[in-house]
Order: sequence, then C-alpha cells, then structure tokens
Amino acid sequence: MYRAVELGHVIAGPFAGLLLAQLGFDVVKVEPIGGDPTRRDDVMGDSIFVFLNRGKRSLALDLRKPEGREVFLRLIGRSDVLVENLAPGALERLGLGSDALFRANRNLVHCSIKGYPSGGAKSGWPAFGTLVEAVSGVMWSNGGARLPASITDMGAGLYCALTVLWALLGRRQGRYEVSLFQSDLAWLGYYMIALQTLGKVFEASGDRLPFWAPYELFKTADGRIYIAVANDAIWARLCKALRTEACSDPRFATNAGRVQRREELHRVLEAETSRYGTDELLRLLLQHDVPAAPMLDIKAAAADEDAPWDLTSAGGKAGVRVPRLPLPGSLDGARAPEVGEHSREVLRELGYGEREIELLIGRGVVKP
Repeated sequence: MYRAVELGHVIAGPFAGLLLAQLGFDVVKVEPIGGDPTRRDDVMGDSIFVFLNRGKRSLALDLRKPEGREVFLRLIGRSDVLVENLAPGALERLGLGSDALFRANRNLVHCSIKGYPSGGAKSGWPAFGTLVEAVSGVMWSNGGARLPASITDMGAGLYCALTVLWALLGRRQGRYEVSLFQSDLAWLGYYMIALQTLGKVFEASGDRLPFWAPYELFKTADGRIYIAVANDAIWARLCKALRTEACSDPRFATNAGRVQRREELHRVLEAETSRYGTDELLRLLLQHDVPAAPMLDIKAAAADEDAPWDLTSAGGKAGVRVPRLPLPGSLDGARAPEVGEHSREVLRELGYGEREIELLIGRGVVKP
C-alpha cells in the first residue's frame, strides 16, 4: 500500500488526499495541534471536514518546533507521496523546502497545490477558489456567479491526484505543482481557442450554453426543465414533440439562426412548455429522444435513489449519506478522524518508543 502524507487544509489539499484514500492509499493527515479550521465552522459545522477527510489517519503535529519537523521528515522518509496546499514559501520558512524533503526521501512524489503559478505576477496573491474564479474568466463566463460548492479547489485537487498517480506509475519522483488558476483556465479551453481562431467571445449566459440553442432552462406549469438541443436533428425531434410556430420559421432552421435569435425563440418555446407539468413534459420529450431533465433542488437530489451513497458520521449523527466518489475503492462506513487520533499509532510505526512519544506529547509537539 502506498502511503501519502497530506499537509493540507480547507479544500484543495484535503480533496486530493480524499481521492487517494478512496483509491486505497494510507493517507496520513498532518494537521496543527488545534486541527484543521474546517473541523468547527460556525455555519457549516463539521460538514466540510467530514466530507473531505473520511478514511484518513490524523497526526497532530507542531511543525514550528524542531522536534515536530524531525517527526515530519521521518514520516516523509517512510512515505511515497506528499500532497500539500500551503501558502507560497510556507514550507521553506519551516525549513521543509525541497532540499530537506528530498534528503529525507529521494524517491518522494511531492504535489504542491498553489493558487497561482509560482514565479508569476500573481503568485503572492491570496488564493481562495472564488477569487481565482473572478480573475480567471470563469466567473465572468458563469454570469458573474461563483461556482457552487468548491469546484475550483476540488478541480485542482483532482489534477493533483492524477499527477500523483502518473508520477507513481512512471516512477517519476520529484516536485510537481498544480495551481487553481491553471485548473480554472483549463475549463475554458475551447472558449480560448474560439477567441483566437474565430474572434468570438461568448458572453456570460447563466443557465444557457451560449453556442447552442435552445440549450437552457424553461418554465413549466409547476417548475422548470432543462432542454438541450445540441444539433439540428434534435431540433427536428423537439419540433415533433412540441409543434410550436418556431418550427415552421426558417429563421430557426439552423443552430446559428437559433443562437442569433435566442431571446425570441425562448419566448415562443416557453409559451408552450409552460402549458405542461414538469413530469408530463419530461415524458413527452424523452419519448421523442430530446435531451431534457427537470431542475431539482438539493433536497430532492439528496433523496435520489439512483445515486450511490456512502454512509458516515457527521454532526454527532450516524448513518449520514455522502455521495460516493466515482472511483474504484470504497469509503463506505469510513469516518473522519479526531484531531491526533492516530498520532501514537503513526509515531510507533516511525520507530518512536513509548517514552519518546510521551516526551513529544508533554512538550506540545504532538497531540494524541
């Protein structure tokens, strides 16, 4: 079994560690004596921490103290991977820069998640995911809204986990960097190509996909439904299902024409969709092989029996359902560790005797 040390906090680093834990890695989460700040959020409770840290072991360690750094480097020497998302220069200030890490383990795979590429003009900027969305073009492309949950941070964590797997598979030890900024830019890849080759800029469009139409939400008699017409063949099938006046209008015969006259088309179609209940319209569209789905709120999604769920404990409750990660392996039944829950266990694995462990605890280097 591979061992990964996660020196992560909040979202990006812990999500990379979560993916590795699901894939069967022994993930040792090194956290401050007081624990990760998401353990006790005064609005979210422990929801964020539990989701991101199931199936890991916790070593609570004060890296500001020489003995803490010694423990950390011994752990690095007996591990395969380090994942971290500390601020630029933080490891170096602790005396744990690349020289120290690779002296401890020359075969280490180190994935460092940063907000912006090191050495760039923005490398020192604060880098919460939403800030990166603002400066990367993602927020503008999303109608001025932030992405839900923490998709930017988790996207970077996903790229980090993939980097780790690639490095281990090819035995390519070394330090690798993933930035939230580059991760967000990558989501906009084909927009960037269209800008350069066609001179087209797709303005922020909310629920609408700006280059196909109709590809957006429509009101129904009792809710809303998303209809996705990705080509002219689907448009023809939509016309068979709804038989609106737009279907005989040559201005809407091509996708380019529909995109150009999107607002008018939306009004005409919504006059028809609003006559149906959501379930009734969904059945009609699916019968005609028109891609469609109802818009549900999170309460409805949380009750969806089609989704696979894992069980965990959170907020003092057992049997809390968590969406299963679409990966091999399983975290079903796994819980997030208490602060320092595995400190003694990990120290013993590193060769520390009981007296040494008690001394480290007594000096505030380690929390059991």
